[in-house]
Amino acid sequence: MNAPKIIRGFAEPVRDSQQTFRQLLKAMSEPGSVVNLTSPDALTHLYSSTFAVCQALLDQQTPLWLSPEFNTADIRHNLHFHSGMPITDEPAKALFAIAYPGEITAMSEFSIGSCEYPETGCTLILQVNSVSSELTVSGLSAKEPSSGLSPLMSKQALTSLKLSGPGIATEKLIHISDLNDVLINYLVERPDSFPLGIDLVFVAEQSLVCIPRTTTVEVL
Repeated sequence: MNAPKIIRGFAEPVRDSQQTFRQLLKAMSEPGSVVNLTSPDALTHLYSSTFAVCQALLDQQTPLWLSPEFNTADIRHNLHFHSGMPITDEPAKALFAIAYPGEITAMSEFSIGSCEYPETGCTLILQVNSVSSELTVSGLSAKEPSSGLSPLMSKQALTSLKLSGPGIATEKLIHISDLNDVLINYLVERPDSFPLGIDLVFVAEQSLVCIPRTTTVEVL
């Protein structure tokens, strides 16, 4: 049996992790802002951008749940090697989770935190084909899926969302591919009373956008 391949992480772990964290902080505090980030290597169908997020956010005290598409020996080994985080098989125990949107069948599987510890709500990292704040984004129906995509993401339509709330001066328009009804309904209905809830990070190949639990979402 072949040993899992170790890929390169950040060239300068402290500096690169801090820079990535600042980009994530901007994206989370200014919902709808698209930020760019990457790491030297990608791993099978895990984007280098998703790998960068993991290196910046995960550590020994952040249990991670991986969906079936991401729960491979190579991905588990590399994420643990570069961050030391523990893997959990139970979504409810995860502080972070990685999945494709099409794999999410019920948001109730993930922790929304508690009134005493709302920060223990899960951050759900969803790998998608495209995120954009521009109306001119290329239509995915005419675009072949990139080599890093799962069949779950092939040629999925864009969903246009109007965001408002803390961190947004008036409103912001973003376009995200691959969203299913479960995610759209959760974003629009916001069933969890603040400060409880799940923060969502939508990661494309070299960029991401965040929709935290405080953001009001309307589908256009």
